[in-house]
Amino acid sequence: MRLMFSSGAGYSHLSPMLPLAQTARAAGDEVAFVTGPEAMRYLENTGLQAVSVGRPSDPAAAAVTWQRAREEMAGMTADERLSHLVAEYMVGLGAAERLDDMVDFVRDWQPDLVIANLAERAAVMAACLVGVPYAMHAIGPPKSAATMERAWEVANGLVRQRGLDGLPPRDAVPYLDFWPEGLSPADTAWEYSTRWPLQPAGVVPTTGPRPAVLDGLPYDRTVYVTLGTTHNARPGVLEEMVAALRDEPVNVVATIGQDGDVGRFGEQPDHVRIEQFVPQTQLLPAVDAVVCHGGSATVLGALAHGVPLVVLPLASDHFEVAAQIQAAEAGIAVDSGDGILDAVRTVLADRRYRESAGSLAAQIAEQPAPAAVAARLRELKVSIR
Repeated sequence: MRLMFSSGAGYSHLSPMLPLAQTARAAGDEVAFVTGPEAMRYLENTGLQAVSVGRPSDPAAAAVTWQRAREEMAGMTADERLSHLVAEYMVGLGAAERLDDMVDFVRDWQPDLVIANLAERAAVMAACLVGVPYAMHAIGPPKSAATMERAWEVANGLVRQRGLDGLPPRDAVPYLDFWPEGLSPADTAWEYSTRWPLQPAGVVPTTGPRPAVLDGLPYDRTVYVTLGTTHNARPGVLEEMVAALRDEPVNVVATIGQDGDVGRFGEQPDHVRIEQFVPQTQLLPAVDAVVCHGGSATVLGALAHGVPLVVLPLASDHFEVAAQIQAAEAGIAVDSGDGILDAVRTVLADRRYRESAGSLAAQIAEQPAPAAVAARLRELKVSIR
């Protein structure tokens, strides 16, 4: 089977798709991974055929664009911001710019199935324009049909300009969903109603060496602080998180990214350790709480280890994630750094939070592995045309 995977250029969007792509290739499928020029480095040493589509981004132009977006979204609710961001920028700007190049590749390479994600709607539109079936891969929590309605209006306009009457119904399109059922709100009309569970890779507990950063820490409990891979350079946020816990009798391990400047945190007491990178699966077994922004990889990693969270959402669907975690009693959402200390004290003192996180860990452990999902997609090759 010939499979085309496609993601936006952000590492946090691309990396969740790699395990399924690599599993399919190992099983004998022919796999191409299509992404933006900036992300080609992430595909080195993956064994996958990497394809660049679209123009390199211009950092100065991008800064102007995102400033305009922030101004447009001022005063909107979190749901309205996400809807606007996806519709007007991810689809109406980003996907529109690379759609014709994407159509050319799909037409030339002729995949049997296209597998895209939320941030790469150009691949979805290209698949429909060429007549190739597609599946949607999660990169975060599933989105409601209401939140995504405007994005589909914009996408339908783009395909009509290219001769298609409109995008086909989504009822039979598989949504490969790694979000635990216990976090998803009930009675929601989802953008993709056919949800196939898929175990997120790189989050389930594994055996491995204990990180040296934990050696010599003086307290019984340890809190992990992180902003993941995308937001760790945001000015002042990690500093505020660390400062909130600096005088608390808990160990604090903060990771700031492989390009992060440890020196920006100044001198810290011995129970606070600032590191550029520590493998999450090695650190989480020794952690009692996680403080983060609500990024999917961090959240799923913590929950897979049964660790409760304190979430300070920053952007996109972080607010949705934070609300879901709080509703499931697997952690606490805060709206500023001022709430972090009390929230950490609460999740450490009340066993209800660890028990709820443990329940979600069991759900994640039971999700099908990528090999099972790849085999299921192979069987579906004809039925979703």
